[in-house]
Amino acid sequence: MKLIPLSDFILEQKRKTTSETDYVKPLKLIFNYAEFLKQPLTLGMFVPVDKHGVVLEPLQFCCTSSDCGCMGMPVNVSAQEEIDEYYEANDKVLLKGVLRVNKTPYKATKRNLIDLVSGEKFMRIYTELTYWTGEIEKQYFDGKNNLKVEDLIKFDLTLTPSALEAIGIKV
Repeated sequence: MKLIPLSDFILEQKRKTTSETDYVKPLKLIFNYAEFLKQPLTLGMFVPVDKHGVVLEPLQFCCTSSDCGCMGMPVNVSAQEEIDEYYEANDKVLLKGVLRVNKTPYKATKRNLIDLVSGEKFMRIYTELTYWTGEIEKQYFDGKNNLKVEDLIKFDLTLTPSALEAIGIKV
């Protein structure tokens, strides 16, 4: 399901309802969706993050079979706990869209940028600059405070199974 305006969601629930006495479940879904749309944005809604809000690197596999020495395990982690942490954090991601990650050096800094891109629409989700002094500067959502999920409707995002479950929609 795509992220859609509340009014469209209400009309969709109305179309799916066959009887006037059948409005209890759709009404609950409407309330849940309205609450979902009003949630403040967090980085963990887009990418897996640890308990401190640090972006977790995607698991990298050297092969897809057990024929090689890696036995199908990720090569960029050292313990099963890290694998479990990544999968748990990935299950909490609520929105799927076109994310662009850029980790190129820039002048005297190392930068980590995560952008949300959909056609002509663009929003910087996360900026992390690490200076040569070791100082780290982080900025979320282009410095815009108080952004909510509903502010992202224009980006044509897809809700993950975790988001649908939170709303009460069976996957």
